[in-house]
Amino acid sequence: MIRIANVTISLARREIHDNGTPVKVGSRAFDILERLLQARGELVSKDQLLAHVWPAAVVEENNLQVHISALRKALGSASACIRTVPGRGYRLVMDGQEPDEAAPAERGGRDSLLLALLERLGFNDLLADATPAASSLPTTVQSAPGNLAPIVYVVDDEASVRDALARLLRSADIAVQTFASADAFLAEPFAQRLACLVLDVNLQAGTGFDLQNELKRRGCEVPIIFMTGYGTIPMSVKAIKAGAQEFLTKPFDEGELLAAIDKALAWARQRYAAQAQAREVRSRYQSLTPRERQVLALLLEGKVNKQVAQALGTQEVTAKVHKKHVMAKMKAATLIDLVRQCEQIGVGPEAVSARPD
Repeated sequence: MIRIANVTISLARREIHDNGTPVKVGSRAFDILERLLQARGELVSKDQLLAHVWPAAVVEENNLQVHISALRKALGSASACIRTVPGRGYRLVMDGQEPDEAAPAERGGRDSLLLALLERLGFNDLLADATPAASSLPTTVQSAPGNLAPIVYVVDDEASVRDALARLLRSADIAVQTFASADAFLAEPFAQRLACLVLDVNLQAGTGFDLQNELKRRGCEVPIIFMTGYGTIPMSVKAIKAGAQEFLTKPFDEGELLAAIDKALAWARQRYAAQAQAREVRSRYQSLTPRERQVLALLLEGKVNKQVAQALGTQEVTAKVHKKHVMAKMKAATLIDLVRQCEQIGVGPEAVSARPD
């Protein structure tokens, strides 16, 4: 017999009791619980759970989320012991087991992978500038630099909704900050970081769409998950067309919300990495001399060394030297790579029109 809080579990009889009262749970949900218990607090990936519960079938990931949600409901007072690791899987934290003690290898999650990627790409300045997250955030989140540690912002004028969402997200080891109004959210001096916004459509002052438009006007591309008590198809279409990641109608399943947040944060990670790479490429471009930028512009037009030399009124050997310097400074292995880098930062053949004296 296994005890978690006030819940007892019998793997042999496949039974769950909450304070002595039998709790009904589906066979697949119990299979998930069994696999999580076997892991003894370690992370169990989504693929591992899918293979365990549906060994001979191809199943959509949302089926897993549905059964995880059903399992949490069945566990009742012990539901918070099932922790979601966004984008990776789940783990079950037993009584007295702190998150960091339960799964030290899990620290940082996707963020540690992103850190390693940025380091390999040579973004050392970006990593050096990263600052620790606020001490009020969960320990799992603090392990990553502040601008790489994900956070979920919640804007809803109902205190009960804000509190419920905050509890849910913290139980899933996700940092969260709540706001009672759009004005309070906009007044916060936010740093550039991985984040998504869970936003109520109907606010006492204005609407969620107003806030979405204001963020767009300010150039803020934080992914938004809209939620509403009475959604319509035209309303959801409007939100998605305006760039929202998801549109949820209350009451929604907690697994549905966590899946939407996972998707939104994944988008934010990709966007963040792309922006970091663009900053690095622009820094390389700015290191070019005026003559080297002219050579780059001619290369982007598809000119070969002889044509570059003719255009610049110089010797072909000199054009080759300039080209070599351009390729080295831009860290481009091929001309195709050079063209892609320039496209990424919006630099075309017309980038430098004037010739140096």
